[in-house]
Amino acid sequence: MQIYDKKTGLLLDTLAQLRTSATDAGCGGSKITLLKRARSKYISNGISLKLADLDTDLKKSYYNTYHCASALEQHDNKITGKYCNNRWCLTCNRIRTAKLINGYRQTLSELNEKTFVTLTIPNVSGNVLAETLDTMLKTFKDIQEVFRKRRKTPIIGIRKLEVTFNPERCDFHPHFHLVVSGYEVANEIVLEWLKRNETANIKGQDVRQADDNSIMELFKYFTKIVTKKSVYISALDTIFSAMRNRRVFQPMGIEKNISEDIEDIQAEVIEDLQFREAVWTWIDSDWVNPETGETLTGYTPSENVTTLINSIK
Repeated sequence: MQIYDKKTGLLLDTLAQLRTSATDAGCGGSKITLLKRARSKYISNGISLKLADLDTDLKKSYYNTYHCASALEQHDNKITGKYCNNRWCLTCNRIRTAKLINGYRQTLSELNEKTFVTLTIPNVSGNVLAETLDTMLKTFKDIQEVFRKRRKTPIIGIRKLEVTFNPERCDFHPHFHLVVSGYEVANEIVLEWLKRNETANIKGQDVRQADDNSIMELFKYFTKIVTKKSVYISALDTIFSAMRNRRVFQPMGIEKNISEDIEDIQAEVIEDLQFREAVWTWIDSDWVNPETGETLTGYTPSENVTTLINSIK
């Protein structure tokens, strides 16, 4: 199963495929893995150049994303590349989300009464987004302290910070997603959240039984790159700047044995790749062998992807 944007037809998330495969976590894969990686790199390149053109404090990091995995070395059927590790890089996020899911799936599946919680506040303008995130993080930390003192036990699960952009209102929606142990605990968290956020509407909060899809939802990207069939570059830069140096994921009451970061060098065995020694260089939409002109994956951007990149605002 793959997750597509219903309006654009663009593959936005690739988490569902990780139910049965850990290929992007460096556990081996097939040429299909490389094909999907070529698609994510093509999209990331188009977006990162537009972000760099904004000339903000993150300009250098955006250029790093543009050069992410620009060269791949092949030894026999093992592919090695250097990755930028930036949160907005779709290529790196494929690796990161696979790593997190495979690292925490078993622990989360063993929680008693797995419950998915959404905590929201009213949308805010971009100029106060960073300050708002700090306030939210402090508020949640206070709630955790209440549980430690009142229940003599911590909240058990994982918390994720997420921000989305509303193009109609030109404002931002910061919120938390959690998977926690205990339905009663989940409802108490919501009550404590509302108590500390007087402008928050109870209808904006959500508590429901968690399943495998909830876990996939938890570990998807921390913002939507595509909103209403468009990529709003300035809004994305506002989100990325506000999220800078702030933790997206926080394990609670469970061992933090998985880092959000990915290693600088990623190597993996591609089982159906022809044995050879080669260096593949990214040109336009695929990695190319400069000696032979051969492409590594044969990826060609779809009309939907091309239209999206050309319509970046």
